[in-house]
Amino acid sequence: MHCASCVARVEKALRTVEGVEDASVNLTTNRADIDGRGLVPDHLITAVNQAGYEATLANQSKAETESKKAKPFSRGDAMYRAGLTLPFAAAVMVLDMSFVAPWSPWAQLAIASALMAVLGTPFFVGAFKGLRYRRVDMDTLIALGSGVAFVSSLITLFTPSGGGGLAFGTAVAILWFITLGHALEHKARRSAASALHKLRELAPEHAVVIRNGQETKMPIAKVPVGAVVLIKPGGRVPLDGTVKEGQSTLDQSMVTGESEPIEAGEGTRVFAGTINQTGSLRITVTAIGAQTLLGQIVEMVEQAQGSKAAIQRLADKAAGVFVPTVILIAGVALATWGLALDDWSRGLNACVAVLIVACPCALGLAVPTAILVGTGLGASRGILIKDPVALERCYGLTHIILDKTGTLTTGKPAVTATHCVADHFTDNDMLRLAAAAERDSEHPLGKAVVQHVNQLGLDIPPASGFASNTAAGVVASVEGKIVKVARLSALREQGVVAPDGLEAKRDKLLRGARTIIAVAVDNSVVGLIGLADEIRPEAPDVLKALKKLGLRTVMMTGDSQYAADHVARELSIDRTFAEVKPADKRQKVLDLQIGGKSVVMVGDGINDAPALAEADLGIAIGGGTDIATDAGHIVLIGNDITQLPATIKLGRATMRRIVAGLLWASIYNICLIPLAATGLMHPMAAAIAMSLSSVSVVVNALWLKWTWKG
Repeated sequence: MHCASCVARVEKALRTVEGVEDASVNLTTNRADIDGRGLVPDHLITAVNQAGYEATLANQSKAETESKKAKPFSRGDAMYRAGLTLPFAAAVMVLDMSFVAPWSPWAQLAIASALMAVLGTPFFVGAFKGLRYRRVDMDTLIALGSGVAFVSSLITLFTPSGGGGLAFGTAVAILWFITLGHALEHKARRSAASALHKLRELAPEHAVVIRNGQETKMPIAKVPVGAVVLIKPGGRVPLDGTVKEGQSTLDQSMVTGESEPIEAGEGTRVFAGTINQTGSLRITVTAIGAQTLLGQIVEMVEQAQGSKAAIQRLADKAAGVFVPTVILIAGVALATWGLALDDWSRGLNACVAVLIVACPCALGLAVPTAILVGTGLGASRGILIKDPVALERCYGLTHIILDKTGTLTTGKPAVTATHCVADHFTDNDMLRLAAAAERDSEHPLGKAVVQHVNQLGLDIPPASGFASNTAAGVVASVEGKIVKVARLSALREQGVVAPDGLEAKRDKLLRGARTIIAVAVDNSVVGLIGLADEIRPEAPDVLKALKKLGLRTVMMTGDSQYAADHVARELSIDRTFAEVKPADKRQKVLDLQIGGKSVVMVGDGINDAPALAEADLGIAIGGGTDIATDAGHIVLIGNDITQLPATIKLGRATMRRIVAGLLWASIYNICLIPLAATGLMHPMAAAIAMSLSSVSVVVNALWLKWTWKG
């Protein structure tokens, strides 16, 4: 395919196949995504072939497809042909402009005939196929334009009035400049797709498998799940797995977007494409092929690049009627100049100029190329844009709802406050005894207490007689004392004595903590420990950046109003919804939307799924291990909320490139087609303008790649 008209015809052909509900064809990626039931691939391929195009299944070996050399006279060798023919094309154009020697017309004819074959073959073959399949497209316009110029020159040369008005140079110039334009456009489009190409190349082609203590090198396609793979320092992880042996650090930046390396040891999950930095690792393979995180990322990005934004569908509809309209305008221009004004020479120039200057390619490339660049940029930074609609929706957003636990906070409890009520104990004494009792506990609150004491550098005394009960807390013997740690109400039920006014102190601590536990020594409460999710250290800067983007911030949580207010105060959040059940989160999104707000919801992609799906834009955080089931329109592969402002900025920047490309393509055609029809544009200039228009639209999209900093 080479213009938007091709896209429309392939889509129409696919939609006629039984079972097809929708078909979306992308000019930039040459990919068709088909939705339907009971689809038979052979029937889809046949439909495309019958429309005059060629198709293969997208899951065929990409390496095999990309390694094929361009056939002679194909568009793939356009740069080679443009370079090879430049001296001859220049010679014809010079002779055409300086008509001095008697042999000049015949030299022009000889050279132009050869160049028409070398440069024109792809276009004439394409136009012939178009006639065969009753279609008109960009090839039709180019073949008509150059062909009319060449044939009119032949007629002039071999008639008694011959000797003037030759247009061999025009015919050659049209083909040469358009060939060069296609070569530049092809190169620019490859640059636009480079991010996805780099992602595909992250996984190595081979893996070192350990079998019976022996190292065996084999293609990753043949490595089964459960195999043990050796990864040496500096090597890339070939497949997803879990570390079985070894210690190392891993650079995951190209896959997850997280710049800081992670520590990897026994039990650590590792992903294909990440770089092993320091030590050797042996991993047990848990996912292969398309099931790996990298495979899912590539597939999702390909699907996003193959699907269409609403603005692109409008452009495709316009392009679908573009070529027939241009041919009609060219015919009217010829007839008007020839019949009405009796100037057939100028009419011929106007007709050829209209056919050549028109550029449905620019309209067809403006949207998909920008989407290609935007989604590729996002994927390389751990921002997975699953649907181009998400890019459009980044404009007009008014409110951003952020889940608290796991999004604004770490999702792990940490000690935030202590209050000792016993005269003969200090806060540190109380913490040491509580940590000793909790050391063998598996409860997250107990682990948080132990971690806090370790961070303080306090020694934790040994304990004996440990016992744990979900309702009654833990009990152990520490330094000859019976230490109990539980909620205050649970200790009271066990007959533990608590001083008066302790409930009031507990309620005060609750304003800055999610949970309060009490510590009892020898059946008397000696103090309280407050725990809460830690606010992510990067959260304040992220909230400020979101506000600078014009978004009002809303926090939604199932925690108590006290805990929610504490976080909201720390982060200067505009509005808070507290004590919200998971089932009610979707309704909160709807309530804002009913009020005329455009809402982006940010959550963990699991219990927030209904709200993520309902929002105008849903962004799932930390969805890297199960991308396919995340409900968000956008998934941040890593667990890094600093990417949130960058995500909104990327969406808006991509839309600016889309709008700029469409405006340029539209203004170009609206201005230059009438200019050509009125005879004010030479066909040679039309060829240059047409070639530059497609290139400029792709360069417009690439501008995002060159300038976007995130």
